[in-house]
Amino acid sequence: MTSVSLTGWFILPSCPLRQYYFVKEPLTWHEAQTYCRERFTDLATIDNMTEMNQLIDTVSSTGYNSEVWIGAFSEINWKWSDGSEAEYRHWERNQPNSVLDDLCIKASAPLGWSDVSCLLHLPFVCSKGKSINLLTTEYQSHTG
Repeated sequence: MTSVSLTGWFILPSCPLRQYYFVKEPLTWHEAQTYCRERFTDLATIDNMTEMNQLIDTVSSTGYNSEVWIGAFSEINWKWSDGSEAEYRHWERNQPNSVLDDLCIKASAPLGWSDVSCLLHLPFVCSKGKSINLLTTEYQSHTG
């Protein structure tokens, strides 16, 4: 199954309850979180390997082939930006390396996730809502 693109939005087929938006402008993790919360719902959450692969494939299909912020971070345990526990994890080899200021996660293809400084400037993926309603209506005017 392929992803459906709608003017910058991409929908993961395995997760039809989320809409995602890739933002190419490099920001810090906290700036990206603020941007996503002001314009959408939050930074992207990834719950399984299928979503991880589709998210990276879709971002790559825009011509971008490097690292992006996702919504995972650590205070003591790994969490998502929305406050839920990050139960699914897709770490790169030798990650997480638990350096004190490495509290945010970047995702990259094909390696996976790594914990890095939240102060890095990276493109990012936002999510919007928990449900999607796609409705196409064609209006026709009749005079007569």
